[in-house]
Amino acid sequence: MYSLEIQLVEDFKNNLLPLDHPFRITELADEFNYLNGRVDVIAKSEEGLLIAFEAKLKKWRIALNQAYRNSSFAHLSYVVLPTDSAMNALKNYNEFLKRGVGLCSVNSEGIKIEINAKKNKPLQPWLTDSAFNFIASAYYFRLART
Repeated sequence: MYSLEIQLVEDFKNNLLPLDHPFRITELADEFNYLNGRVDVIAKSEEGLLIAFEAKLKKWRIALNQAYRNSSFAHLSYVVLPTDSAMNALKNYNEFLKRGVGLCSVNSEGIKIEINAKKNKPLQPWLTDSAFNFIASAYYFRLART
């Protein structure tokens, strides 16, 4: 379905927009760079949580390692894969649970949360603040919820 990772990321971001989506995103940005890496998408939830998303077409183990690293500053961290790749990754369900990382599948119908991420208290709150500042200055959309 996707030949390039950027296509997956764009589709994923577009599917985060609905107000009734489980993530309830209010602000979104991509390509957040920090000392230990670059996150594909970061978002602020309606609850004020920082959510990090690592997208890959097939290499779920690499994405899992990156997402786990992101949990040092994000309240929730997810791997994002096309549906067929996510089904392969689900065979390793315990690896995701052990690290507290969630898994999302994406297809033409939208996003499905396959595994919920474990909410955690970031170990690097200064980096959490930096990510929130990045979102505020480079956001793609901001939704007003009443």
